[in-house]
Amino acid sequence: KPPMPGKVVEVKVKEGQTVAEGEVLCVLEAMKMQNDLKAPMAGTVRRVHVTDGANVEAATVLMELEPLGEPKV
Repeated sequence: KPPMPGKVVEVKVKEGQTVAEGEVLCVLEAMKMQNDLKAPMAGTVRRVHVTDGANVEAATVLMELEPLGEPKV
């Protein structure tokens, strides 16, 4: 979810792609500034819910990540 409402300038990942923690997932423009939204953990991109140019609210789910590694019991 984005920290604030804005416009998705560029989605940098695709569904099924593996990403590292801190890797840029998409670029959000808000208040005339561009912000890189980064992966909070290493994982696989399961779903991308937005496209380039989409206007989003702060509560919008942009994409879903599945964590890498062994499941915790």
